[in-house]
Amino acid sequence: MMNHNKKLSVTLIIVALICCFCLIIPEKAYAGSTGRVDALSYKMNLKLDVKNNSLNETVTIRFRNGTDSTLRKIYLRDMTPAILRYDMKNYPDDNKGLKTNIDAVTLKGSSKKLALTYKKRKSAVLVDLGKKGKVKPGKIGIVRVKLKTEIPNRKDRFGYQQTAKGKLYALSFCFPYLADNVNGKWQLDPYFDDGESRSWDLADYSVVLRAPRSYKVAATGASTTKGGKTVIKASDVRDFAIVACNFMKCDSFKVKDIKVNNYYLDGKYKAKYRKLTRLICKDAIKLYIDEIGKYPYDELDVVPCLFGFGFGGMEYPGLVMTNASSTFSGSMPDYWSLSDALSHEIGHQWFYSAVGNREYSEGWIDEGFTTYLERQIYALYDGDANKYLRKIDSMVPPIKRIKADNDDLMKTARKDFRNIHLNVAPNKYPKGQDYGEAEYEASFMFLQELRVQMGDELFSCFLKDFYKKYRMTRVTTKSIVRFIKQYDNTENMQKIIDFYIL
Repeated sequence: MMNHNKKLSVTLIIVALICCFCLIIPEKAYAGSTGRVDALSYKMNLKLDVKNNSLNETVTIRFRNGTDSTLRKIYLRDMTPAILRYDMKNYPDDNKGLKTNIDAVTLKGSSKKLALTYKKRKSAVLVDLGKKGKVKPGKIGIVRVKLKTEIPNRKDRFGYQQTAKGKLYALSFCFPYLADNVNGKWQLDPYFDDGESRSWDLADYSVVLRAPRSYKVAATGASTTKGGKTVIKASDVRDFAIVACNFMKCDSFKVKDIKVNNYYLDGKYKAKYRKLTRLICKDAIKLYIDEIGKYPYDELDVVPCLFGFGFGGMEYPGLVMTNASSTFSGSMPDYWSLSDALSHEIGHQWFYSAVGNREYSEGWIDEGFTTYLERQIYALYDGDANKYLRKIDSMVPPIKRIKADNDDLMKTARKDFRNIHLNVAPNKYPKGQDYGEAEYEASFMFLQELRVQMGDELFSCFLKDFYKKYRMTRVTTKSIVRFIKQYDNTENMQKIIDFYIL
């Protein structure tokens, strides 16, 4: 039996050891650790200056430290410097001396500017949170960003167009956001004009946009406009976009309880454009819900933009931009391209918006699955939209021809894509490879080979189960390969994977 003095001595030793241990490990991993720094919400106050073609932004970013260490610095992304630099170099006649600037980054309730360090040609901004702003594990941090940027004169996703009937502004890639953080490491992919380098985090947006009363506004999420003030709410989205135009109108309807706002321009072929896009929305949404799964939101805005010849469209959560150039003022409206592009961009609501991925280094994921929806599901469906399309565009081939073309592509795929791997970032492309070969064409062939290997019935189950498992989360090439092998782990399937995946 231990006496009292010995008990006291042992107790003091144990206490001392505990104190030493605490000094060695200052922070304990908290329950619910994600290993990431996650953006939770964006509160945005925006003012569109149509006289000077500029945008004033105040963006409040709320984020959680999901790592096991105190967060003293964060990375923000601001793509406007890279975009304007690209535009001034490649479109100099319309864009000279464009300016953009972050006026300040501050903590909530403070006017003191935080120290900023710019990287990645100013598209990445390292913010020192200071002593008062550091965020402990599991806690919430809030910063406010004030930014002003001029809007380029460009037929693109961020730019404005002046027409005889008025102005159209496409506002995207111009809002600051928290950089993705995985396993405590910041992902700082460069701006990529041919594709996307966006966040794959889900966050809520609360936005107020002030613009002239004459402008109609379409945006990600649900919006209401009164007296030039548009209030927008969007939940669980990876990106945010706005289109504002003073010669745009809207036709709203429902598809399977989803509100579709079908915007159109007051142009030469507006009647056919309006009818075709309406039919495409109805057929595509129904098809993709039946073939893949639930649409992720309550609303979808289909918005015309003027991208010029040779461009398709662009996807955002709850909003897609179409290329209405040929139907607005062109002499030969290209309804076939419009149909292909719109059915594709709608498909991105399932792959990118719902199932997220790192677009810069693994763009084949969202583009490949979406191309499959466009070419193998929508294009082969003899619905109202495709029937009307063939009525107004004599160049559109019959469905049998499209199916035969898809089959022919498979016959030459191994020759055409022998030096291309899907999961390669643009800055590591092999010599001679252009953007799109892997992201669209080879990835489509990869999925086609999976379909043939599994058989139509099993592959259909694979698609639905894949979407169900990863809906409103994010995937990588590795996780997709693991999921494929749950359905077919044969030697032949491994050969298909080895051919397309590095």
